[in-house]
Amino acid sequence: MQDRAQQFKELFLSEYNRMFKAAYILLGDEDEAKDAVQDVFARLWDGTTPLREESQRTFLLTCVRNRCLNLIAQRQSRQEARRLLTSEAIDSGTHDEELVEAVNRYVEERLTPQTGRIIKMHYNEDQSYKDISSELGISLSAVNKHIVQGLRKLRSTFKNREA
Repeated sequence: MQDRAQQFKELFLSEYNRMFKAAYILLGDEDEAKDAVQDVFARLWDGTTPLREESQRTFLLTCVRNRCLNLIAQRQSRQEARRLLTSEAIDSGTHDEELVEAVNRYVEERLTPQTGRIIKMHYNEDQSYKDISSELGISLSAVNKHIVQGLRKLRSTFKNREA
């Protein structure tokens, strides 16, 4: 264990700055960049992401890039859903009150009760996936699945009505 811990520490010290700079360029936020790099190292430490000796530097930069792209996609998805589900749509002048009401009605009536509840908890109440998971007693991947499915249905239904 000591050997592994020492190797991991050396890897962290030698690659952290490079990885942080790449993450910061992609995300534009220092805290998010630090979190992204820490997420990559956490996955390496717990063994969910295997590391090959021969291509460490390239592999680590690829991992951090992919983590950042996932964060950017999540950010855009949250913004889109929030725009559809809140009065932000009305305030921005891009939608009228009828569309917001239609989206909220769709969430209530057409999504499964669990998916609708999770969508509202995340976008209306600003709860994190982790908070929702704890409160409902379901896994993080189940929360993600409900949100992805709900947003897919909302996009499909309302994509032509937004213009």
